[in-house]
Amino acid sequence: MLLLIGHVYIWSSCNSYTEERVDKREKLLLNKKRLSVEKINKETTNVGIFTNHNYGTSHSFTYKLSIQPEGIHWDGGSGEPKHLLFCNDTIYIHYFKEKRIQIEYTDSIDSVMKTKYHFEIREVFQKHIDERYFFKIFGEDFWIDITPEDYAYRKEFCKEYDIPNDGELLLKSNLKD
Repeated sequence: MLLLIGHVYIWSSCNSYTEERVDKREKLLLNKKRLSVEKINKETTNVGIFTNHNYGTSHSFTYKLSIQPEGIHWDGGSGEPKHLLFCNDTIYIHYFKEKRIQIEYTDSIDSVMKTKYHFEIREVFQKHIDERYFFKIFGEDFWIDITPEDYAYRKEFCKEYDIPNDGELLLKSNLKD
């Protein structure tokens, strides 16, 4: 039995190969600020050691952006930035992110609680908080979540800019059949 398990393990063992590509875009905004957007794409392929069979390729990406001359940075991970809102007091961001949703249900056959998962794309709105001082050397700056209503209210009085992105994440309401 151990020999059989050993053979299965050897023949199904994989090597992983990861290819990483970095795409940078610069955009000069009308308010004289420079927006720099960086997207890192990763493709990971699993190939069998002995069989040379491709067992699958996965794709992931991360976005980072910076706003100069203020030195503001946003690291959205797997979130895809869509809009920046510049107000007199601060900067706001609107982005999409993929969220893993857990659903618990009772199996009708054996009455056991089971769990299944799916992913949903959600809109996120954040406000930049800048507590830096003395030439922005000391203190910290960070992003906090705000409500969609707060963002929509501010959008009426502030200037919104599109952020260059690849459009990988779309809301279901934006998808066309």
